Amino acid sequence: MKKILFATLALLVLSVTVSAQGGLRRGVCRNGDSRITRVERMQLRKDVVRQGVARRVATRDDIVTPMERRRLNALKRDTRRDAFRYRHNGRNRII
Repeated sequence: MKKILFATLALLVLSVTVSAQGGLRRGVCRNGDSRITRVERMQLRKDVVRQGVARRVATRDDIVTPMERRRLNALKRDTRRDAFRYRHNGRNRII
């Protein structure tokens, strides 16, 4: 009985600890004061859609040439750079 109670308590403490750290993955910086604004989020979504379109166009003939691969990687790199810049620009949301 003690083993079951201890195991349940340990799992409960572990789950609370893990859920408390969830804010780091939601686009919030470590200090929690800089967030992505609505306009920036929309720009990132448009970039992701453009990446998907470019990927579909590149793979339409089932062969991705080195030039197409470079272009896809550049689009992805630019989007990731923008996301990092938006997260770390030091701007605060009003609401």
